[in-house]
Amino acid sequence: MSKTHGKPVLSPEQRAAIAAIRERARRERPGPDELIDRGEIDELVPQAQFIELRALAVRLRGLRQQMGLSLTDLSERTGLTRAAISRLENGWNLNPTLETLFRYAQALGVGLRFLVEEPGEPESRA
Repeated sequence: MSKTHGKPVLSPEQRAAIAAIRERARRERPGPDELIDRGEIDELVPQAQFIELRALAVRLRGLRQQMGLSLTDLSERTGLTRAAISRLENGWNLNPTLETLFRYAQALGVGLRFLVEEPGEPESRA
């Protein structure tokens, strides 16, 4: 697959494969549970969890950038790959391990805390 003017140029085989996938999806209309069972997608993440994780990742990236650290710098400090750091920062890693989050924070010299909110308590953010 090559690119021309920012748009990918697909071979006839690639176009046929994409058309077959689209036709199958149109015909079967599988729901999320079926797609998960078939292994075609990972478990879905509840929206509230995604928003919390995304806010954390944005904050960590902002701190990294304020410190003038590149992905390579952070990779060297954490032992994580640049790709893993990028996926976390850009919201592509929807289920990072606690170890990954703590290694990232430690490399920046900051701490992470967890908060338990009781039902009915006003939300408090630092």
